[in-house]
Amino acid sequence: MGIEVDLKGRRILVVGASSGVGRSTALAIAARGGEIAVAGRRAAQLDEVVAAAGGGVAIPADLHREDDCARVVEDAVAALGGLDAVLFPVGVSPLQLMTRLTADTWGSAFATNVVGPSLVTAAAVKARTEPGLFLYVSSANVAQPLQGLGAYGATKAALEHTIRTWRLEHPEHRFLRLTIGATMPTEIHRDFSGDVLSEVLPKWAGTGVVTADFMHVDDVGGAVAELTAFALAHPKIAVDDVTFSPASAPLDASTLGQLGQRAAEGQLLDADGQLPL
Repeated sequence: MGIEVDLKGRRILVVGASSGVGRSTALAIAARGGEIAVAGRRAAQLDEVVAAAGGGVAIPADLHREDDCARVVEDAVAALGGLDAVLFPVGVSPLQLMTRLTADTWGSAFATNVVGPSLVTAAAVKARTEPGLFLYVSSANVAQPLQGLGAYGATKAALEHTIRTWRLEHPEHRFLRLTIGATMPTEIHRDFSGDVLSEVLPKWAGTGVVTADFMHVDDVGGAVAELTAFALAHPKIAVDDVTFSPASAPLDASTLGQLGQRAAEGQLLDADGQLPL
């Protein structure tokens, strides 16, 4: 179920669209009439998104490279004739305790979650001649630190600081922060090792971060598309901060302990990417 919205004629760049929320968002935008450019590192998966959407342009790029960040905007503008919105449903989430984090892990997380989006935003702001919309995906981990997610939370906190600064320096544009809670199936957990997860899951009891039911990635993608449509339809309204969370009760400490054991055995998620409760 969704809201009937029309994105016909809207030109939207989705950064991080090869999988997960980014992919679902791009497909939902296209299904609602939007013109899409999709960017990410994996060219074959971007081509699949464009094929599934029935149109659009795929822009393979590595946000760790400054030249690629500028080229993403150049190619999207050239292909679509301009941009009405740039969305950043992108991120890496290394799971590791603070004493075990390496310089490479810190650097990669900041490059993907903070530096890349900032450089793409800068290129898009320079390229625009009229006000635009920028949407960034943050995390509840900023307000609720968790064991094992220090690097991820730090990068998302830094991203939120950049958003506030963009608002100050460029009030002619709108910069929307979207916090998305637990969503499956995505690849956000691709860097989660079972041994670390088994160690930290029981410690997350009482935080409410792990719920019995997760949001489905396609529902979230549709909601992001609808939020984008709402913001574009109301250019005089600053939609600054929005949160999507699972409509579900948190798990208790006993269940989290059982899930920690499953994680240690490499059996945390079932074939559908859901918790096997």
